[in-house]
Amino acid sequence: MTARPPSKLRLTTIKRALLAHYSAPMQDMFKQFRSGAIFFAVGLTMVYLANTALLPSLRQELVTLAGLILAGAGFVVAMLAQIRMIISRFLRFLRKP
Repeated sequence: MTARPPSKLRLTTIKRALLAHYSAPMQDMFKQFRSGAIFFAVGLTMVYLANTALLPSLRQELVTLAGLILAGAGFVVAMLAQIRMIISRFLRFLRKP
């Protein structure tokens, strides 16, 4: 009996983990997308309010920076969730019944 080389073992482990990740229920993926979209909207709202309600100052710039960081993080989370949903649908289409 021969043992699998460590690289093959790692490859099959990664393949199983990815398949489990993309086979998760769509509700979980949509929750991730929704969270990202909410963070994005809150971040953009912070930017808008900082530029309209605060006087030009260091505080305004810091609030704007925080809003941009939040919006950027939300955008990344939402896009990763969208890509995950697309790959999940593609894998479900290709799987044999």
